[in-house]
Amino acid sequence: MSKKVINYFAIGILFVFVSILILFANENIFSIPIKCVLETAILLFLVLNILFKYYDKEILRKLFYVLYILTAIIIIVVYYIKKNGYLDIFSSTNSLKNFILGTREKGVFVYIVLQILQVVFLPIPAAIICIVGSIIYGPLLGAIYCSLGILIGSYISFFIGKTFGYKLVSWIVGKDNTDKYTDIIRKRGGFFLAIAFLLPMFPDDILCLISGITNISFKQFFWITLITRPIGVIAMSYFGGGHIIPFSGWGIYAWIGILISVLIVVIMTYKYQDNMQTFILKKIFKKHNKN
Repeated sequence: MSKKVINYFAIGILFVFVSILILFANENIFSIPIKCVLETAILLFLVLNILFKYYDKEILRKLFYVLYILTAIIIIVVYYIKKNGYLDIFSSTNSLKNFILGTREKGVFVYIVLQILQVVFLPIPAAIICIVGSIIYGPLLGAIYCSLGILIGSYISFFIGKTFGYKLVSWIVGKDNTDKYTDIIRKRGGFFLAIAFLLPMFPDDILCLISGITNISFKQFFWITLITRPIGVIAMSYFGGGHIIPFSGWGIYAWIGILISVLIVVIMTYKYQDNMQTFILKKIFKKHNKN
């Protein structure tokens, strides 16, 4: 049996499996409109993959093949996450802490894997996982384990961008974001990445993915992330875990002030993010160019 036949047989089996999964999923997992959308999407990607193969459009065939596989994997993962209530694990630091502690001797491995997934796939704040690591393992070990997960996840994202190229990256993060940051990285290089990883208003995880489609080499990206990304993790581990400012006594008043300040910063960042980025880049690179 040829590889081509095996390949089509495999994607056909995957389609049948995912279709059955969608069809028999209860409405708490996938509502009827969502079922229709998912079934249409996976069927459309499969048909277009076969169609462009027939018309010898290799680039488009590869694009829809990747979309087909990714959509199928996402559906399967979301199905089992929702079915087993794994989303509840990330609802609070306490529930995540209990989950990791429940894995006992595998806890460190599970924690690092969760952090990797957060960078590459999971739409959850990195601060939650970082603070939980600080609470369970202490600020030093927590920062080390969290940094390890973030770095591995960053390198995986870089290679996803490098392997699948612009079309997949723009599909994941949006064309506007992709074009905007690709242009900045190509003009400013690694210096911009270093600044972006150190400042909170830049999307760190997205930049890792976009870096893969720019002229940044992996060696340069490796050292930039290794030096800069752990800095924020260390700060979150020591402050977020209550090791410097306690969650009792005088610390309560300090945290109220910090939370109010953070809230103001988040609102201002959300509202004026583009202007803030432009201002910072102009000021920093003006000085950098003079030197």
